[in-house]
Order: sequence, then C-alpha cells, then structure tokens
Amino acid sequence: MKKTLILLSILSLYFLSSCMERGSNVDHTVPPKGRLVLDSQYTASGLPTSYPRVMLIEDFSGISCVNCPDAAKIIAGIDSSNPGKMVDLTMYSNLDVPLSDSFLGSKSSYRTNASDVLRTLLGPVSVGNLPRVCLNRKFFSGETEIAFSKNNLVSYFTSELSANATATSNITFLSKSFDAASGTITAKIKVEYGAAIPDSEYLSVAIKEDNLSDCQEVPKGSGGASTVDSHYVHNAVLRKYVYPQNSFLLPGVMAGKTFIISFNTTIPSGWNPSNLKMVAIIHKQNAASANYLVTQVAETTIK
Repeated sequence: MKKTLILLSILSLYFLSSCMERGSNVDHTVPPKGRLVLDSQYTASGLPTSYPRVMLIEDFSGISCVNCPDAAKIIAGIDSSNPGKMVDLTMYSNLDVPLSDSFLGSKSSYRTNASDVLRTLLGPVSVGNLPRVCLNRKFFSGETEIAFSKNNLVSYFTSELSANATATSNITFLSKSFDAASGTITAKIKVEYGAAIPDSEYLSVAIKEDNLSDCQEVPKGSGGASTVDSHYVHNAVLRKYVYPQNSFLLPGVMAGKTFIISFNTTIPSGWNPSNLKMVAIIHKQNAASANYLVTQVAETTIK
C-alpha cells in the first residue's frame, strides 16, 4: 500500500510539472504541454508479418556519480557496433539524490518527474545505486528488478538481438515540424501491426536532447579519486514525456491494424531544437504482473 501511495504521489507531481529545471537558460513561462490524438485507425492488407526490432536502453544516471559515465560509454559502444538497432534515454531521477543532483556550477538540473515514475516502476530496489540500466524494460532472469548493472548490458543486448530480433509492430514518423516562435513541436505517427497480439499495448512519446555540455563527476587517475568535468557532453537526456507512459492505449490489435496518431508539445526556449529528438515507444503497461516490456521504438529529429 505504501509503495502504491508513493507511486500515485509521483504521478500527481508529473501532471503538475513535466520537467524540473534550474538555471538561467530555462524559460519557465512556456509550460510543457501536449497530447496524443488518434486521427484514424483502419485495417490494412498485405503488411509484413514482422518488422526489424529496435531495442530501447534506459540509463538511470547521475551528475554526482563517478561511475555513471562508464554506462554512457558502454551504450555508445553498443550503438556504434549495432547501428539502427537501439535507441537510448538517459534519465535523472529525484529519487536518486544526491547522486542525481547537480553541482553548484551546473547550468541546469536534468531531473524530471517522468524519470521518477519510471524509476519507481523499473528500479525501486536500487534507488540510490547508480548507474542502473534497463533493456526493453524486460525483467531478466537472475535480476532483482527490471533495472540492472551496466556490467550486464552488453551480454543482455547480444542475447536479445539474437533471440528477439523481430517485432509485430512498426513505427513511422509521417510528418514533423517545429515552430520556433511558439516552441511547438507537431508530429504525426503511424503505428502498424503485421500480426495480432494477445494483450494491450500503449504508445508513449518522449523528447530527448543531445550535446549538453555541463558538469559531470568523472574519475581522476587510478586511485579512486574523482574530479568535476565542467564541459562533459551529456547525450540522450530525457527532457519530457508528451504524456505519461500509460496515456495512449492501442486497442483491439489484429493483423493489419494501423493507427495514425498526432501530437503537439511545447518546449522551453532553453532547449536547443537542433539537438532534440522525438522517441516513440510501444510497450506493455500491466502493473499487476509488472509487465512494462517495450516491443518497438523509433526516433527522429524534431525538424
């Protein structure tokens, strides 16, 4: 019951504020807003029965965390060796303070309420132990929760790529635009299924930012000491979800089922549109069985 109340509190906070930011580069007068809208749905014929699967890697990280850059290096190595096979999100949760906290000289805090929700769902046991990573939000045998040590990521990714290389669904960004005057991102997404699925799936859309030069604790020498790199480049930083992770149900999925979905969302002026990407995620959302498995993911720039 206590855990449920905590989760409900975090979800309430998320609705009130999609992103907590500090620093002069953030425009608080432009509140992040957005929604997913079903434009149409129909059943198409002649679709492939399967599609190449793209994996989602989520990295719960910290600014005041000397080991966290190691996870980023591992993820970058996987991406380099498997182009087009993965999408990553780096998340900073309020639950992991002080490891996720920023330094006095930091330009911003990258902690978000959305990260808090996902931390509660995917890695509540290891709160305060960073970094922790997730692969497709799958609960791997031998682990105590969905989030696990960075040291297991390469072997789990290799195994998943071999055993589950295809998906029944596909995501296509049909259109996208960015209005600089209002800071509004608008996009249209097509989700199509080549085969029926036995249970419901959901669509979530996240916004992430690359090339953020800011403070990060990093190792100094080989004796266990650390220092602060004030020009460390943070990539794939989760900025916001367009809506909470259980917002958009993909109902009645049968072979050929196709959904056309639009959304718009507003970003603060401090975010660099040239470094932003949209991430569309298809996933399960069954709290009773703790099944949050990601079955397909796609990303694109916002303009």
